[in-house]
Amino acid sequence: MPKYCSKGQSCAQEAPCADVCTSPLCGDPSLLPMYAPLIYDEMGVNVCQTLTVTDPGFAALSNAEKAFVQVLDVSFADSEAVSIPGRPNCTEITLQNLTVSLLIRLYSASGQLLGGFTQSFTYLPPVTDPSYDEDTNPSSVTFELFTPYGISYDAADASAPRISYMGFLAANQNLTQGLNAIAYPKVLDLNVPAGQITVGLTVIVSCVYFSQYLVPHQGKVRVPKGSLLPEDDSLCLNFVNGDLLEMTIKPLELGPPRNEEFLKNDCSQASSCCSDSSSQNNP
Repeated sequence: MPKYCSKGQSCAQEAPCADVCTSPLCGDPSLLPMYAPLIYDEMGVNVCQTLTVTDPGFAALSNAEKAFVQVLDVSFADSEAVSIPGRPNCTEITLQNLTVSLLIRLYSASGQLLGGFTQSFTYLPPVTDPSYDEDTNPSSVTFELFTPYGISYDAADASAPRISYMGFLAANQNLTQGLNAIAYPKVLDLNVPAGQITVGLTVIVSCVYFSQYLVPHQGKVRVPKGSLLPEDDSLCLNFVNGDLLEMTIKPLELGPPRNEEFLKNDCSQASSCCSDSSSQNNP
C-alpha cells in the first residue's frame, strides 16, 4: 500500500493491510464527519392581537386565572418568496395572511388545568379584516434573506416557493433545506368572561442548508439503562438485564491524516475489533 501525504505534512507510515469491506474498523474517529443543518441567514418579526375564542366553554371557565398558549401550526400559503433582480444570492420574503393554529389551555390560580381549546387565527391579515392594525398586526412584512443555494419549492417547476413550518403536529416536525419558520407565542392579557386572550407572536424565518462538516466530539452518548432483577437464570434474562448493545463500527475518516478511504482493498482479512458478540453481530 502506498504512503499518503497531505500538504505541509510528512508522509505517514504505511497502513496495515485491512479491507473495511470485510473487517470494519471500530472505535471513534478523531473528527466526526456529519451533515449539519446550518443557518445562513434569518429574520424575526413580532406581531400581536387580541383573539376571540369562539368555543362557549372558554368563557364559561370563570375561575380561570392563567393561560398557556402553544403554536401547533402556521400556514404560509399566501406568503411570497421572490428573486431580487440583479441580486441572485438573496430572496425577498413577504409574510402575509398567516393562518396560525393555537392550543390554548386555561388554569386556575393554583395551577389546575381547567380546559383546552384549539382554534385558528389570522396574523398579518388583509386590511379589511377586523384584526388588522397598522402598528401591531399589519397586512404584511417584507424582508430580505441571504439564500446563496436557493430555496425550496412545492412543485417541480419551481412555481410555488415553500416556507416550511417546524411545529408540534406530526406533519410539520421536519427541518428542510431552504426556508424554515418557527413561532413563539406569549400571553399578554386574559379576559375569560369576554372570551378573549391577547397573544403576541414572534415569527422567525431562517435560510437553512445541510452541509458536511468535521466535528470534534467526546465520544458516543452513554445511554442510561433500566433493568429488572432476574428471578431465574436464562440466556434471554441475562441479555435483558445486561448492558445495552453498542454499535462500535466507526465511519471512515475520508481525508488526511489517516486517508481511510484507501482501506477498501481486497486483501486477507485482518482481525476485527468488532468480533465481540456481547456488543454486536458482524458478518
